Amino acid sequence: MIGQVDRNGMTTMLNARVLVLGASGGLGSEIARECDLRGAHVLAVVHTAPPSSTSMTVLAADITDETAQGEIVDAVAAMGGIDAVIVASGVVGFGMHDSVESGDVARLVEVDLIAPLTLIGKLSPSISDHGNITVITGAVVDVATLGTSAYTAAKAGLSAASAVIRREVRSRRITVLDARPPHTETGLATRPIFGAAPQLKQGLSPSSVARRIVDAIEADESELTPAAFAS
Repeated sequence: MIGQVDRNGMTTMLNARVLVLGASGGLGSEIARECDLRGAHVLAVVHTAPPSSTSMTVLAADITDETAQGEIVDAVAAMGGIDAVIVASGVVGFGMHDSVESGDVARLVEVDLIAPLTLIGKLSPSISDHGNITVITGAVVDVATLGTSAYTAAKAGLSAASAVIRREVRSRRITVLDARPPHTETGLATRPIFGAAPQLKQGLSPSSVARRIVDAIEADESELTPAAFAS
């Protein structure tokens, strides 16, 4: 149960306490906004510009920084706990596996895998029973995409970890959702931390992907494959 139960017995975001990591990104900002519109109390962790809503609590933090991680945990404690944690943070890099520098790989894995897993672990005691953990991994987990070996490894690692975490929190009835949307027009591909993006087909709109993910959270779904985002 995320927030409240409606007259049809469905869970809703109303009055849920929701933490969104990466809420300044193209998709994270839309997810934070969608939760806010549905009546959730949103704690939006941002790296750059905050989402455009005065009803959210906004915290600027680098999720890879240990001190910042402590500030996030403290902010959640100040809310009296959390009902849902949504990991929408991430960076991307491009390049064939034999051309990528080890330092670039390390930075990408730190942001996309190590920091999310570390924060989920630190926040887990504060997540309410019948709550939710959502990780946004992406279609690269399902489809081998040239020039994304490091990015795919990090996202596939997070996806695999979510399956283990799902079993570990089963006794608390916490739902763990692995969302793997296809390419979405978030602008992330135009800001790689290394390399340059290949020519990409038109992607999905961030708002439609955000709505589908929040719908899945409310419905206690545990997996959204790329096909689940088909219009």
